[in-house]
Amino acid sequence: MKKYIFGLLLALGVASCDIVDVLDKKPAFEADLEGAITNPETVELALNGIYYNLPGNGFNVIFPTTGGPFKAGTLRRQEFTGEVGNTIYYSERYYPTLSYSDTYEWDDDYSIIKNANYLEEALNGIDAGAFEGNRKEEVLGEIYYLRAFAYFRLLVRYGEYWDETSPYGVIIRNENPSVENAKKPRATVAASYEEILRQVEVAIEKAPEWSNSAQASKQAARALKAKALFYSGKYQEVIQAIDEAVDTNQNLPEANYGDIFDKFTTSEEILFARFYDQNDAANTSTRETAYGNSTLKNQGYWGPSKEYVALVGDDPRAQAIFSDVDSLEYRGTTAYNLKSVKKFLNAANNMPIIFSRVAELYLMKAEALYRTGASISTAYAPIEKIRQRAGATIQIPTTTEELEDAIFNEWMIEMSFENWHEWFTQLRFAGFTERPDFTRLFQLNTTLKENYDEECEASASQGEAYYQRIIDRRIEAIPSSERNSNELAEQNPGY
Repeated sequence: MKKYIFGLLLALGVASCDIVDVLDKKPAFEADLEGAITNPETVELALNGIYYNLPGNGFNVIFPTTGGPFKAGTLRRQEFTGEVGNTIYYSERYYPTLSYSDTYEWDDDYSIIKNANYLEEALNGIDAGAFEGNRKEEVLGEIYYLRAFAYFRLLVRYGEYWDETSPYGVIIRNENPSVENAKKPRATVAASYEEILRQVEVAIEKAPEWSNSAQASKQAARALKAKALFYSGKYQEVIQAIDEAVDTNQNLPEANYGDIFDKFTTSEEILFARFYDQNDAANTSTRETAYGNSTLKNQGYWGPSKEYVALVGDDPRAQAIFSDVDSLEYRGTTAYNLKSVKKFLNAANNMPIIFSRVAELYLMKAEALYRTGASISTAYAPIEKIRQRAGATIQIPTTTEELEDAIFNEWMIEMSFENWHEWFTQLRFAGFTERPDFTRLFQLNTTLKENYDEECEASASQGEAYYQRIIDRRIEAIPSSERNSNELAEQNPGY
């Protein structure tokens, strides 16, 4: 009998899919698919097992939380620690120069896809009457959302997502793994988006209504649809999709910016996230290394770059973005009055990874309106709502150049340190031309700029080669774990 191995996460409260309570529970056993998932109880266990594979599992939370900020120039090792040694791994030195690629998120996302496939097959064999109400269809909607979510993350991290004519998309794996299908080529970017949007439409139809941000929902699926269209550059369709998801003429759900993070388990602002309880958060590399206070001197080694602090300026959101580190000791030297990143922790002493929230839809709409030639006042209106909530100064731009700067800055301030928004914003505003304009990236990521300048000083050809290297490394390498077993998966250019 052919066996399929599928990890199941034992959890409390399976009917609610409350990930807050289960993330510190490790998968307790493995079972073959045939005969393992046969009733609603085991379906919910298996579904929780899929959520468990969301990027950021355990120690590897460093990658979905800090990689983007390091690359974009918003996060940096505290300067007094110098350039030698490592606080954690070596990514803090290699990420800023775009020299680091990880395999963790690739593996996590394909684990989501694989386990979603297993569960869908098992679910199809169980009568809907065994479930309470419409729960079988809701589970199916969650499966489709999680699969679309994983494909989207893979596409924008490892694929040329801005060019639908590109052959460098994702590997579409909608079947249970076998020897016969282990080797598969990458789909085109256009086919990748088509698959993501196909899955999303099923999620919009079948997923449950939003009840908490740890669970996939119709609202999260509508937001993902808008985001996929946004990253593909279909800005007219983006505007329509956002209008179907949220009314940007209304105030944002959370009246206070800081409450988004301090009340994230109940905040309607957050559409989808991964949560950690206190014990799990205490053991993560990000919390131990990035956050700081006067009683825990082993924390706070990472902080916002001074260039990013200057960009935020006197914006009221600074108090929710940054935290003060009264003193920090490193190799016999103590520094005082440093800043660290408050978003990496919060008042509840746990640490969310926010994948989707309402303000992102407002920002996407503002940028889509700008890129489709809407009037300055129309494009700025969603930004105005965000700044009203923050209590920030509102000054309507008078030129398209000022509007572009306003939208860029709002992305960087509102969405900083939340799942790589800074990095993708840097790429979009650099432009996806043959020679992108990395001026904004160099202004914040001064380490990258210094390396580029050194190459230019050596020779013009070396400078050009390094600039091309930055262009190539807008996306990460297909991991060797995939390439070694699947030679049909073509590597990205420049690697």
